[in-house]
Amino acid sequence: MVSAADQNAKTFTIAGKTTSRAFKVTDKTAVTKAGNPATMADIVENQEVSGSYRKNADGTLEAKTVKIGPMSEKKKGEEGKKSKATSSPAAAPAASPKS
Repeated sequence: MVSAADQNAKTFTIAGKTTSRAFKVTDKTAVTKAGNPATMADIVENQEVSGSYRKNADGTLEAKTVKIGPMSEKKKGEEGKKSKATSSPAAAPAASPKS
């Protein structure tokens, strides 16, 4: 969850349980939202983000990829697959005794 975003400095902060981390967005950073290209302007406070970063020699954190939006979309898809998988075996044994 983004706790702060500075559009001028092109940084955003993620608040952790014990510490916060600030990430720098560069021209090399791949920012996406719902699978479409996005920009630093799309990164705002109280928004879920995920991605990858690298730690520079000076200790700063540079974002390599930033995916804007909740991760639950993937989880919903996985749950849908799981429920289908559990439905299919349940349907097959029920069909066997009726035959």
